[in-house]
Amino acid sequence: MGYVQHRCPSCGAPMPPPPPSGTVRCEYCATPLAPSPAGWRSIAPDAQDFSILPGKPRLWLGGRRYVLLGRLARGENTDAFLARRDARLDERVVIRVLRDPKREVTLTHEATVLRALLASDAQGAVHFSRLVPQLVAHGRARLGEHGHEGDRVAIAHRWRSGFVHTYADIRRAYPGGVEGGHAVWLWKRVLELLGFVHRAGFVHRAVAPEHLLVHAADHGAVLTGWSRAAAHGTRPPKHPDDTAEPPKSLSPYLDDAPASPRQDLRASARVILFLLGGDPLRAPSSTAKPLATLLETTASAPTDDDAWALKDALDAAAREAFGPPRFLHFTMPR
Repeated sequence: MGYVQHRCPSCGAPMPPPPPSGTVRCEYCATPLAPSPAGWRSIAPDAQDFSILPGKPRLWLGGRRYVLLGRLARGENTDAFLARRDARLDERVVIRVLRDPKREVTLTHEATVLRALLASDAQGAVHFSRLVPQLVAHGRARLGEHGHEGDRVAIAHRWRSGFVHTYADIRRAYPGGVEGGHAVWLWKRVLELLGFVHRAGFVHRAVAPEHLLVHAADHGAVLTGWSRAAAHGTRPPKHPDDTAEPPKSLSPYLDDAPASPRQDLRASARVILFLLGGDPLRAPSSTAKPLATLLETTASAPTDDDAWALKDALDAAAREAFGPPRFLHFTMPR
């Protein structure tokens, strides 16, 4: 009996023996293939497969092809794009493409942290694990319709409808500062999420306006930018040749010491002081005294490392300053 080497009929790449039925795509050229008596055969792509938004750039990640719909943001390490699956199923994702190959270790580390948080059974995980980026795929993305146009390291997570503004956008929309009542719920959402993250054994280490997304109508918040996250008492990995300095906009919120929950609590208070129209250490004179005192104390030297205890202190300060809790409608410009 002779040895049969199965190959892709399109590019000649080696292939495993074909199964009795089903279709696959060649890992090298992305040609759709089906089994035949002689081995593999090329098949015509789905009629809609190439008709969705022709002319838009495409890439392959995690065995699926995505259409890049547009750039969302330019981050510290990556360019973020809104994308959709290039098929009948309209699955929308955010794909972040790494710019500097030396920083591949940071994106790999981020994916590892997100997987750990999503798998965590820490208190509140059922709810709060949904408020960290939902990882879809991570690895080397092949560029182009057929994956022939180079490759880049990328990470994809699910798109969240309604989370279209950052806390930095809030400051731009309200340059004079948000009202104190809004500052309260904007801080509460962050502290609740940090409470889960810390109980899961991690510290974000980069809680900053650019890394917080807000759902204005539902008073929701999501924390992004996990490349600096680390387990308690550690630092994240870094390529030895990576000497880039962080953006100036992030500097007030960063601390290069080993990971400690107090880093996140201090940074979260500085974010809220910024949203009130002050600087990251001092509240504007118009801020209610109980809230201003708690913010300034936490922004300088938190007295505790428990996010939930700080949230309780915030509840007490808010009640003293504004009375019983009530829902405040919040709007952002379209």
